[in-house]
Amino acid sequence: MLKIYRFEKYLKLLHFKFQQEFCSYLFNNQKQFPTMYLQTSSYQILSMIGQGSAHQVFKAKNNLTQKVFALKMEKYPMQGQIESEIKILKELNKIEGIPHLIEHGKTADNKGFLIMPQLNCSLRDLVKSQQLSLSSILAIGLSIIKTLEQVHLKKILHLDIKPDNIMISKKIAQNSKEQLLKPGIIQLIDFGLSQTIGNSKFLQNIFIGSLNFASRASHRGEQLGYKDDLESLFYVLVYMRNGKLPWSQKASMKSKDLDIQQIGDMKTSLFNTMTLSKKFPLEFSKLMSLIDDLKHDEMPEYSQIKGLFIKMLQTTSLSQMMDQFLIYSPNQSYNQFGNSETIQIPVEKQLCNNNSIETQIQEDIIDFEAKVQHLSDFIGKYTTIQIKSIVDIKY
Repeated sequence: MLKIYRFEKYLKLLHFKFQQEFCSYLFNNQKQFPTMYLQTSSYQILSMIGQGSAHQVFKAKNNLTQKVFALKMEKYPMQGQIESEIKILKELNKIEGIPHLIEHGKTADNKGFLIMPQLNCSLRDLVKSQQLSLSSILAIGLSIIKTLEQVHLKKILHLDIKPDNIMISKKIAQNSKEQLLKPGIIQLIDFGLSQTIGNSKFLQNIFIGSLNFASRASHRGEQLGYKDDLESLFYVLVYMRNGKLPWSQKASMKSKDLDIQQIGDMKTSLFNTMTLSKKFPLEFSKLMSLIDDLKHDEMPEYSQIKGLFIKMLQTTSLSQMMDQFLIYSPNQSYNQFGNSETIQIPVEKQLCNNNSIETQIQEDIIDFEAKVQHLSDFIGKYTTIQIKSIVDIKY
């Protein structure tokens, strides 16, 4: 009887080992057998979405529900980065703007994996496919600010804010500020480098993040904090506005240490200068100064930050309304509203012109007070009462 029991136990162990090895084999030979069996369900790998230096991301279908998800897996066994990310995601459960962790575990060869909802596209993809309006960029910024506030209240730092790690959860209309502001549309992903504020002291003398979007403190190897996530976010906003950053092409690829130093020096010299903030309202420069004054472990005043973003959105929306309603052609004399010729161009089409709206406003000869009065007659004096100068409608 004892021999039979041991034999049955041996068969179970053999069967379990076979399942583990087969599971690993399926991952390594996904074109031949593109199915992965987990404890609760099975997933069929459809295609690879992308990969980083330490992980791969696949599009995978749940064979039970037929729903499609994103499956992220370590490239090499025993890395521990996915395991760390799983702990962070559990801590951030139910925070708006953080994807829900569906399943997680390890393969037979100890590669950590996690399964999350499949999102539509990254900010980098969005910037490549269309020119975003300023209001859309600010709406995205405000959404991420709200998410970061909740993340930071958990004493967690993201440490890798960049366009690739900010996702649009579903398709939206082009430059739809209203849709971008809806809860859950903008999602912050990839917490593989994340740490708690208490553990950030162990990250000194180490560069963390990406060359283009890491904070200045990261370039200097200093202890990182809440302010560094916000600094990286501001670089993302500048990237979306300009399509590039001043230091984007500076990496030599010869020496990473040299690149870290040179790009860090550029960020230090250009931070909170017109080079970065010239295409934003004045409040953007105030935000950068506000962040610059913080200590690494000091919690940002998020109510003030959100207030400045809302003010920029309001100013920009009014500016867009004015420019869309009435645009004066350059080098044209102005007498009365009825006598002046106007060109009505949708804002989206204006953004495709070589010259920005800001440049057009500077070049055109505009009787500003008359323009405000004309708009006031159209939408009411209450809306325009706070406009005092051309700066107040800077696009």
